[in-house]
Amino acid sequence: MNESAQKIINKYLMLREEVDTACISLHKVHSNYTCCKQGCDECCMNFRLLPIEFYSILFSVKEEKNMNLNDINSESCPFMIKHFCSIYQHRPIICRSHGLPILDMDQEGDNWELSYCPLNFKENDDEYFTHSNCYHQDLFNSKLYMLNLEFIKALDGIEYERDEMIEIKKFKEFL
Repeated sequence: MNESAQKIINKYLMLREEVDTACISLHKVHSNYTCCKQGCDECCMNFRLLPIEFYSILFSVKEEKNMNLNDINSESCPFMIKHFCSIYQHRPIICRSHGLPILDMDQEGDNWELSYCPLNFKENDDEYFTHSNCYHQDLFNSKLYMLNLEFIKALDGIEYERDEMIEIKKFKEFL
């Protein structure tokens, strides 16, 4: 990877730290309701990533050289092995917010939409959730999207469309 692309990956890693800080704070706020723990993988699935996240994870996993390709599960997230995230430290931004109440704007941009894990928030009604105690997914996704645009422009020899995403199960082909 060229130096420009690596610098943008470093910006992505800083964004991941920002997301972690927000999520850790929110997990403390909701600690009485959160039952997420190792082994809970209801949220884990086979999904698509922007190239910046895909390559950041790919290079981190390659550096660690501890991935057993025979264990990769193509039915759900390929990194979910026996109900355990094998790349937890390097997991995508979307995975970092699992278990939290999430606010994002609807398609029209008129209304906030709330989503949350029904396993965590069983007895709460929507009035429990406020703008200040929810994860603002659109804020972080817009930052991620902008970094991805920089990243795909900086790549040498690999071209992606501006909204192109890569299936997470493709990792096996790259490892």
